[in-house]
Amino acid sequence: SPAIAGPVADTDGDGVLDHLDNCTLAANPAQVDTDGDFCGNRCDADYDNTGLVGFLDFSQFSAAYATFDLEKDHTEPMTGPVGFLDFSFFSSRYASTPGPSGTTPGTTACP
Repeated sequence: SPAIAGPVADTDGDGVLDHLDNCTLAANPAQVDTDGDFCGNRCDADYDNTGLVGFLDFSQFSAAYATFDLEKDHTEPMTGPVGFLDFSFFSSRYASTPGPSGTTPGTTACP
């Protein structure tokens, strides 16, 4: 079914309403949030939770490449191993904030 705008919006069409969705712009019906920061893995390349995806996050991602590290798996379904599509996601998020998440009140980005 199509996404609905307004107070009952589901922007990414994953069946989870935006205000409850931990990743509002990428479908993630399972709402996987491995590190528990209220930002779903599909939107979160900020592994050190500094609020910015940077070099230390890249170091962690590099170490996890070709492994079954769920936190670094950004493609649905999240079954690993961490690979090229995950790298594509990570590189597109480099030097940016994680998110957006509807589960972090007062902000569109994750903490």
